[in-house]
Amino acid sequence: EHREMQVGVKMSDTIFLDAATLFKNRTAYLRVSNTSDMQEIDFEGLLRNKLTQKGIILTNDPSKAGYIIQANVLYMDYEKEGLTDAGMIAGGFGGALAGSTLGRDITGGIAAAGAVGLIGSIVGGLAGSLIHVDTFLGVIDVQIQEKVEGGVKGTMRADVKQGTATTLQTEREVKSDFQVYRTRMAAKAKQTNIDKQEAAKILSDKLATQIGALF
Repeated sequence: EHREMQVGVKMSDTIFLDAATLFKNRTAYLRVSNTSDMQEIDFEGLLRNKLTQKGIILTNDPSKAGYIIQANVLYMDYEKEGLTDAGMIAGGFGGALAGSTLGRDITGGIAAAGAVGLIGSIVGGLAGSLIHVDTFLGVIDVQIQEKVEGGVKGTMRADVKQGTATTLQTEREVKSDFQVYRTRMAAKAKQTNIDKQEAAKILSDKLATQIGALF
């Protein structure tokens, strides 16, 4: 059932860029960081290619860009107990990765256990240890700043803890030339005896494609 890799992507929040602004200004400044344990991923190169294919002109000067795109690779590794794509998405942009077991396929696990037991009864316990279905996850936080005519105004609030029982609440008025959009994307690959490097490459390409599709 899982000999072919199955890949899916979820977003915590949908982003709709202004069509008129996108038509007038198709320049973008891109900054990509990687705080995951898999540092060999060239996600910036992948994303640059996807954006260029969409007709976006990349610039090294953020002040001349119509869009400022920032992405951070948060996680690129196997699914673990209490760390699922659904839990990560539920946390939203900037949320903790330690999500819940929401979306965990319990019945699938039981069925898989039963299948291993059946194989073991026929060809011995060795087959059960060699065949297993793996799930690999990739999680990225994305922030897109869109330059708008007249700029935007807002209020920034911060709750700063001072000691164990005191909290300092502050706020200030902010003005900016950019409207900010944020989302978290989680991609999942599932396959029998999955190859970690191959899965990371496929998920990275899929996530880059999803970001490029916003434009």
